[in-house]
Amino acid sequence: MNDSSIPILLLGIGMLVVVLAALLLIIRQIAMSRSRGVFECSLQRRGLVGGEKWQHGLMRFGTDRLRWFRAFSLRLRPEVVIRRGEILEVNRRRLEARVDGDAESYLLEFTLSGGREIQAIVDLASGAAMNSWLEAAPTGMVVGDAD
Repeated sequence: MNDSSIPILLLGIGMLVVVLAALLLIIRQIAMSRSRGVFECSLQRRGLVGGEKWQHGLMRFGTDRLRWFRAFSLRLRPEVVIRRGEILEVNRRRLEARVDGDAESYLLEFTLSGGREIQAIVDLASGAAMNSWLEAAPTGMVVGDAD
């Protein structure tokens, strides 16, 4: 091996790494979107340099928690976990479609114990499913439950 072939070899290895990362990203996205209880959801998150921005992702229902995974990420664990027992209040507001032909959606504002607040935007069907999930909580699992 001579000195002129080393940069070509490094370039080939770099391209292989990029292609493998893209394949892993695609496989993760397909596997996540085909799971049961998963719907598209955008969360308002704090940025690295301050301010807040909306990030698109997938939210998955669980027995006692909601798990939010950022879209187009190689991370296997959820970025945000909302436990059912931490939810104090959920406010829903219907958002009109911004563009003709676009679907209407809900803005969900979760108030959690400890003063934490999370805002999410979901489509109407997912908002109805979220409402059903909240109302179907077993007795004693929700803060302020009367039973």
